[in-house]
Amino acid sequence: MTLLPDRRRLLELLAEALQSSGGSVAVLLVDIDGFRKINRDRGHDIGDELLFSSGRRIRSAVGADDIVARAGGDELAVVCTELSEPGELADLGKRILAAFDDPFALGEGEFDVTVSVGVAVADDPGTPPEGLIAEAEAALELNPHGIRRFEIFDAELRERLRGRSELGRELALALGAGDVKLVFQPIVDIASGRIASVEALARWEHRSRGWVSPEVFVELANEVGLGGELRSYLLERAGTEFAAIAREDPTRRVSLAFNISAADLGAESLIAGFEELVRRSGVEPGRIVVEISESALTGAPDDYIERVTVLRALGVKIALDDFGTASTSIAQLRSLPIDQIKLDRSFVEGLGSASPDAALAAGVLPIARALGMEVVAEGIETDQHLAHLFALGYRLGQGYRFAPPASAEDVASLIARGPLASARMPASEAAAASRESFRRALLAGDAKHAAAVVDAALRAGIGPMTIQSEVIGRALHWIDSEWEAGRLRAADEHLAAAICERELAAVLESAERSGRRVGPRILIAAVGGEVGRGELASAAEALEAAGYETVSLGEHVGDDELERAIGAHHPGAICLNVPHERGRAALRETVSRLGAVSEPPLVLIRGGEEEDAPGAGTIPITSTEDAIEVLASELAGSESA
Repeated sequence: MTLLPDRRRLLELLAEALQSSGGSVAVLLVDIDGFRKINRDRGHDIGDELLFSSGRRIRSAVGADDIVARAGGDELAVVCTELSEPGELADLGKRILAAFDDPFALGEGEFDVTVSVGVAVADDPGTPPEGLIAEAEAALELNPHGIRRFEIFDAELRERLRGRSELGRELALALGAGDVKLVFQPIVDIASGRIASVEALARWEHRSRGWVSPEVFVELANEVGLGGELRSYLLERAGTEFAAIAREDPTRRVSLAFNISAADLGAESLIAGFEELVRRSGVEPGRIVVEISESALTGAPDDYIERVTVLRALGVKIALDDFGTASTSIAQLRSLPIDQIKLDRSFVEGLGSASPDAALAAGVLPIARALGMEVVAEGIETDQHLAHLFALGYRLGQGYRFAPPASAEDVASLIARGPLASARMPASEAAAASRESFRRALLAGDAKHAAAVVDAALRAGIGPMTIQSEVIGRALHWIDSEWEAGRLRAADEHLAAAICERELAAVLESAERSGRRVGPRILIAAVGGEVGRGELASAAEALEAAGYETVSLGEHVGDDELERAIGAHHPGAICLNVPHERGRAALRETVSRLGAVSEPPLVLIRGGEEEDAPGAGTIPITSTEDAIEVLASELAGSESA
């Protein structure tokens, strides 16, 4: 393929050079950056041509007495024995890097290629050739994700490797002692506050070093041959601990997300490991999500992708983690076997500014919808993040704004208590996000017109939730259908502003024909007993048909949650479904607390005792139709006043 000596011959030539040289011998390993991706995207024939051409360029850059060979895979090696000055090695490295400055003309195209160089030097003739090459490889791996690197193995690196070797032995002991633990971080349905999923995260508290980063010990495990043992250990613990979490889930819908690395994809035991996880957890495979980083999956060889396809055939879901950190194209997204995209936290941090990151956060949703994928936003830390993401249409989020990673026991308790109060969005943040974030929900293609649409909607009395569902939601649905039909290109997405303007006109025209103004927000809740979910849903549907925005708090809602909901949503009214067995004293306490908030809403009470509802600002009702009549008269009167 390259017409160069192979690795076996390289070792022989290196041994001869070490014995015969009267000075230093250097090995330079030259690695083609992104070669695996080139092989996958361009084909193996192009990859072979690139290796051949790379060998010729390196040969032209080094001295006549230097040896050029193929070390294996996409690595080429140079053995240099004529080193007399300290700066010669650096000059040689620069010449090799510069040899790749010009693009390669291969096949029918032309493209740029860079290389990285790892260097090791020996002064002792007794140095083992394999050991010298291993040191050059260690230098090359100092920064495995960089490009155009030139790294030299030195005493400091040798000491670091010795320390990692010791840490590797301690990791093996920690696995045997059960010192590597799992914690779980909720992934939340932003609209309802319900925990939709939990992500399992590995933690290792070293007895003398303190907390060791997962990035460090997972990579270390693969380096020292513990990768398979660590993966099996974590899969077994995840299955057992998630079973306890799942037992506390009244919805029987919470899923488990589990991360795997690029090295895990190459393990033949991976499939059996997830089959064991499903068995231990006791849940159906569809409630298991396998998270793989974007860089690992998009750079994986074909046999790794086939393994992911087999996993998916088991019924588990596949998530593309840290989306946006690699250069995945829409065409690649379409071809990958994935069900979910996790937007990297770096794009969430940019929300609220006129940055390209914020535009990507807005634009990824319609693309994902068109491809039939869910989207989860990572790294939600603040009220502003939450408000902007909700405004953009995101429905699944993860971050310390909702809950930090916690033990299985603590997360199970969270799930058992129902929707997270921490998911409630402060009204002030929602209002602040209305113009800026809804504009991005129009895909940031025509910001001026998008802002005008939102301003017109707000002036007409349409609140943020209605804008999202009735205007932007319909526009994005149109975009999705056009995309799926092949009538829309990425460059056409700016049309969303015009489509939203059309949908807004339709909403306003409908309101004008019916002689009503879109009403304020109404909270719906059931307190103190069982009320059918269907009954709450039908009440919400009827109120929305009458032009009101509704927020359903569900069943068994306590007084504390009602107070928090009023502060978060600033409703015009609350519809309370109260069972007849609830005592008047308890009802009076509820009404008293609701009346004490800074902006007390109108309280409509359905059910309870036969006597009139206690307290000022409360009105008894017998049906949803009754509620609509009361709201029409009471709220209209308060507005005119």
